[in-house]
Amino acid sequence: MRRVAVVGGGVAGLAAALRLVEAGRGIEVLLLEAKDRLGGTIASEGTDGFLIEVGADAFFTEKPWAQALCERAGLGDRLIGTRPGDRRTYVVHGGRLVAVPEGFVLLAPTDPWTVAASPLFSWPGKLRMLLDLVLPRRSDDADESVAAFVRRRLGREALERVAQPLVAGIYTADPDD
Repeated sequence: MRRVAVVGGGVAGLAAALRLVEAGRGIEVLLLEAKDRLGGTIASEGTDGFLIEVGADAFFTEKPWAQALCERAGLGDRLIGTRPGDRRTYVVHGGRLVAVPEGFVLLAPTDPWTVAASPLFSWPGKLRMLLDLVLPRRSDDADESVAAFVRRRLGREALERVAQPLVAGIYTADPDD
């Protein structure tokens, strides 16, 4: 029997271990994780009767592979869906939850009217975002961080109030990396 060690019990490590187990073929899988729990940067914690997500808290069910992986791992019945009418994204601004304007797609505003009506941005911030419509594209194709791109195209406010919280919440990453 062959022995395979999978290092890391985050989503990628768990998916790799599951695939090896499913493949069978006389493979003994050893999953190594430094922390006292699996899941990597993804976790749910119960506090005062509330479920609080730590790290990335969601995946797009429109991408069938993520849901299929949960089903194969025996976690399908533990997925908590959202109600269609409540599918909004919120960020904390000024100490309260504020909805990200409906027209934001992939960190960029697609509907100037919803951005204009949003309390999330100052008027100078809103005007700065609108400059994206007329700013020329970069002439080179050098690598650029998400933060540098958003700052250059949409301004500091869009970075601080939308891109940073969403990138951190969805990808558990720093947009400056």
